[in-house]
Amino acid sequence: MNNKVLTLITQSNGKGLEALLKKVESFEARMPNVEVRIDQANGNFEVLTKMKRGEPGDLIHLSESVFGPYLRQGLIIDLMPFLSQDPELSADDFYKGALEGPTDQGKLAALPIDIAVPLVYYRKKAFEEAGLPEPVSGWTFEQFQDTALRLTKDKQYGIRLGVDIEWFEPFVKRSGGAYMSADGSTARGYIDSAATAMALQRIVDWYRVHRIAPYPGEGGDQAFTSEYAMVYDFSWWLPHVMNNHNEEYGVVGLPGAATGDDTNMVYMGGYGISSNCTDPELAWQLLKELSAPQTGSPLSLLPATKSAARRLGKADHPYWSCALAELDKASKSAFYVSQKWNANRSIIKQDLMQWIQEGKDIKASIDRWAEMIG
Repeated sequence: MNNKVLTLITQSNGKGLEALLKKVESFEARMPNVEVRIDQANGNFEVLTKMKRGEPGDLIHLSESVFGPYLRQGLIIDLMPFLSQDPELSADDFYKGALEGPTDQGKLAALPIDIAVPLVYYRKKAFEEAGLPEPVSGWTFEQFQDTALRLTKDKQYGIRLGVDIEWFEPFVKRSGGAYMSADGSTARGYIDSAATAMALQRIVDWYRVHRIAPYPGEGGDQAFTSEYAMVYDFSWWLPHVMNNHNEEYGVVGLPGAATGDDTNMVYMGGYGISSNCTDPELAWQLLKELSAPQTGSPLSLLPATKSAARRLGKADHPYWSCALAELDKASKSAFYVSQKWNANRSIIKQDLMQWIQEGKDIKASIDRWAEMIG
């Protein structure tokens, strides 16, 4: 009979839940005296409600926006001591962005799952027809824009680029701008800086002036078609591309500028250990099974550790290696470090749309954002 129970609160469903159940089954097979009970929750709010009600929960599924707040509120424990003392895991083995994302003021909120970074997918035939060499990582904004212009023609856009302030952030940072201070304490002097305004204006010009990307609402919904020579999107599309468009596409890192940071953004979820957990050591063992197992695959298509990437054949893969290189340079986005930023994102999205569709003044908007966020 099982004599130890771990309760895992998860936000996963569908295939994500299926993968989680398989990992739990594997863990229970290795630990026959342990039973793992799964409790589903719909989003961070329901997770928080369960925790505040005192419902059982040892491992807690979190999105990136609550890593820091949950640590500071004492809802989850610092995992850094577990990582520093673990004989199988090393902080040096993690890709930089994978470990930096869940870390707040030197404390580790979670081990990551569901990691994804933005890339540029390019259709090889479109480059061949335009007489252009395939792009390589390290290209400049000027090279990117010139390439997209030469690829734009009747019934073909140079780039498919969704309108999202988060998706724009890597371009801003690579231009020398920023949305927030690194500690999330202020937006003033960052979001309203000349470098940020210049970067955002460049992006808006891709739509309004150069017409290399379709206006919001224009263009087809399907990304990987002849309508787009390049697609800006995340590494979660890599399996689709490999399974359905094998050899048709290449992937490359984002363009940048010498004056900016060579960085990227990263989306991720993660599992932390509740401060109410009665057996954190046992919970840590299950946590490793989910995020950074010694055998099998983690709950992330993009592995968090270099050893797992090598073991799974992704470290040298032409697609996955590009994504992993971007993960290794990724840094925290504004939505990781500031609840005020998150609270104002709907207003920000409205302004973005008006910049592109109506030519609304960018500087006036970002000055207002700085005042709203503080």
